[in-house]
Amino acid sequence: MTKLQITLTDQEGALLSEQAMLLGYDVTKYAKFVLAQKAIEQLTVIPAYKATPTMERVIQQGREEYVQGKTKTRVLGSV
Repeated sequence: MTKLQITLTDQEGALLSEQAMLLGYDVTKYAKFVLAQKAIEQLTVIPAYKATPTMERVIQQGREEYVQGKTKTRVLGSV
């Protein structure tokens, strides 16, 4: 189990307390809930990376070869 200790400003504490009260939680339980929801949300994020010009060229070449029938489709896991 991981223990987390944070210091909140009075304003942050009041905001968390207000939101917690609306859901029927205490501040600690609400903070755990918010952190868990954010962690779950991050699991669904698919990272996107900007392709370099070299990568773009290789991708384009691969697409052209695919259209011309020079490449084969392979199902992963099959031999």
